[in-house]
Amino acid sequence: MINNIIEDNSVFIRPNFWFDLENTEKKYAHVIMIATKPDIIKQAPLYLELKNRGELVILIHTGQHFDYNLSKWVLAEFWMDVDINLNIYWNIHKKYSLIVERLWDLLVDFYNTYKKIPVPYVHWDTMTATTADKAAFLNKFAVVHVEAWIRTFTPNKEFYHKLFRNFSNQKFDWEKYYASLQNFDIYERWSIEPYPEQFDTRAIEWSTWFFATPVKLYQKTLIDEWFPKEHIKVVWNTVADAIKLSMEKIPNSTAFEKFPNMKWKPFIFITIHRRENTLKKERFLVIYNAIKKLIEDWIYVCFLWLYASEFAIDNFWLRADIEKLTEKYSDNFAYWPALAHHAEVMDMISKAWAVVTDSWSMQEEANIVWVPCVTVRFWSDRTETILAWTNIIAPPINSKLIVEIIKGAIWNKSMIKKQHLYWENVSKKIVDEVLEMLKKDWKLFKFDDERLELEQFFDWNIK
Repeated sequence: MINNIIEDNSVFIRPNFWFDLENTEKKYAHVIMIATKPDIIKQAPLYLELKNRGELVILIHTGQHFDYNLSKWVLAEFWMDVDINLNIYWNIHKKYSLIVERLWDLLVDFYNTYKKIPVPYVHWDTMTATTADKAAFLNKFAVVHVEAWIRTFTPNKEFYHKLFRNFSNQKFDWEKYYASLQNFDIYERWSIEPYPEQFDTRAIEWSTWFFATPVKLYQKTLIDEWFPKEHIKVVWNTVADAIKLSMEKIPNSTAFEKFPNMKWKPFIFITIHRRENTLKKERFLVIYNAIKKLIEDWIYVCFLWLYASEFAIDNFWLRADIEKLTEKYSDNFAYWPALAHHAEVMDMISKAWAVVTDSWSMQEEANIVWVPCVTVRFWSDRTETILAWTNIIAPPINSKLIVEIIKGAIWNKSMIKKQHLYWENVSKKIVDEVLEMLKKDWKLFKFDDERLELEQFFDWNIK
């Protein structure tokens, strides 16, 4: 059985790949790492920018998200051709080790056999990012970290205890709660959530040579942690480039054919998939019952099911209940699998009255298209959207409180005043910076004698 699994999950390399690599005069191999749907969407603009400049680009997919809805359709949507698929498999610890092992071997071949210097681009806090960077680092190649130093900022215990006491005593005021989240002093940085991604993003930084940060908040915190400021640039967020491409395709979107009862309606767009929310029964029931209450109050609800939420619905014996809701509230409740195309997702988000999610990428997407966002977590790893008044936290402890927060986001006019955080032409900025570094330093990995420019002082003559 084990041999069959390994045989079925061998590394895929596209035909003629090695021939093409051998016959290019390019010195640097820009290795774009992808794995999840958000990876693909956010790395696509970099891939296209490098391709348009005539650089040698190698697109490596780990195989983490492999089906059409989460991977293949999005790759086609952004004109991305996978050169190598690592085809990782089994549970998470096995996947970690397979990425390091299989990518290691490839990077060694690129450099030793084909004389190409790998320049890996890893994205944010994914399992792929924190394993690909290790495979590179242990071969003495540093990485470009796209969306570097994004940390979870969590309101502290005192803040939450006061919130829940006030709510239980019927003293909850949406406006005051909304404003209180703007006080930066309430936030701490010690959370291990999202799990294991908060470990992943921290573990990447030490193998990074260029930190591409999306906002000034993360540039400052990187510098506060003593990372070299000359390697840290605010380039904004590549999702802005991806959204620009996707918004152009919205006229051809068929999203509302799947959700006809949402068309022209004031609906809220909901996705729930985080491990912490879907594996812990208490938290998922809080979220599920809040969604159920919104539906029963005749609010238009579009609930996009993902593998994690489907697992939770079955695991906690909610399948019959959600089927009854779908039948009874067919006018105002839509329940459908994940949309395959990013343009379809943006079509839905841009027309929603609010986005309710535990996804980090949708917090950004909602900001860019001026839609209020409610983050169903105890924290946000997009704290900049909270501080910009475009996002509000709905902690998954009390279903009634979540309902109040969502209704406030729908009806409260103060969330309409938006601040666009992520700008445009981000991929161009990143590529410009990387190519300039390579021109100056010729590689993105340096020991201290090189980094501190000490070679000129070498003297091994003891006479």
